Amino acid sequence: MLDIYVTAQDKLNCVVRCCDVINNLVALSSKNAVASADDLTPVLVFVIIKANPRALLSNVQFVETFAGDRIESGRDAYYWVNFKSAVEYIKTIL
Repeated sequence: MLDIYVTAQDKLNCVVRCCDVINNLVALSSKNAVASADDLTPVLVFVIIKANPRALLSNVQFVETFAGDRIESGRDAYYWVNFKSAVEYIKTIL
């Protein structure tokens, strides 16, 4: 899905929307009203592996290069760090 977006900001927004959906679903399925990173990251790893996006590493590098300085704090930064962590973990197990 990342490949259909052209700009780094659009690719980042795609990741943020995906993480929002995962976060909401995890929160609904647990007793807590909020999902933590401990809940989000394993599900995100699973989703990335199942989705198997083409050129994942290139897209991550593209966003880092062209939108990295704009991702400083807040929800976007939180989700982007979780996404990068999930990608790095996947790199170690494959």
